[in-house]
Amino acid sequence: MDDVWYVIGLLKEELLEHNATNKKQFTLHETIQSHLPFFACTNHFLNKECQRDIQRYTYSKRMNVSPYEGHFGSHPKKWIDKCNILENMLNYIQSNQLKKEK
Repeated sequence: MDDVWYVIGLLKEELLEHNATNKKQFTLHETIQSHLPFFACTNHFLNKECQRDIQRYTYSKRMNVSPYEGHFGSHPKKWIDKCNILENMLNYIQSNQLKKEK
């Protein structure tokens, strides 16, 4: 995986150069997502723990159930942080999809 992260570092440098000199701006995750299939298998790149967290998050949201027993204060802080990151990312993706539809 070190070689994959090395290429991602190169992509990041290229992205910064591009965004500094062009009107059209790209984000790092868009760049990685579009280039990843050319240098790595996405199945190996995805973190299984993160995928389980996403599944737990979407299931609990869809079914309107708590991901952990008890009230909000009894949930692990790490889980609350992950939920905030997931919510922000899903909102970002949704807003980009809406922009593309316009």
